Amino acid sequence: MSSTLNTAAGKRKVPIRAYILTVVVGVALATAFGVAAALFREESRVLSFGVFTAVALGPALSLSWLLLVSRYTVSLDRHAGENVENLWITNATSGAGTDTFAACGIALAAIAVTGLDISGTAALGGVLVLMLVDTGVRYLVEKRRSR
Repeated sequence: MSSTLNTAAGKRKVPIRAYILTVVVGVALATAFGVAAALFREESRVLSFGVFTAVALGPALSLSWLLLVSRYTVSLDRHAGENVENLWITNATSGAGTDTFAACGIALAAIAVTGLDISGTAALGGVLVLMLVDTGVRYLVEKRRSR
């Protein structure tokens, strides 16, 4: 038994086992993440397990869908390298990488000079937010320039 999906390449059959396996793998990944989080918590392990499992469920299901179902439903663009959107995102991410590298160096120097104590979670969260915002802004600038 299988379901069918329409794609640009025509109808491709997706085995029902791929969907079932997607759910099983996604739930297993989220559960493993919840267990790992609960192991590092001293208090309220059950609550930590539940919260971290619930938060990880969406991304884990998405990852398992990408690995197990997308090969049946998504066709590759043979000319992806020639798309202007690909050029925009490539330029945006490379520029954001350079900006983030420079900002991390400046922040490290400022922290070393001031003796400020910042947690790893805050520092890595800041780097991630900087990279995402910088990439988004650079992408929009690239898009606007090309018009």
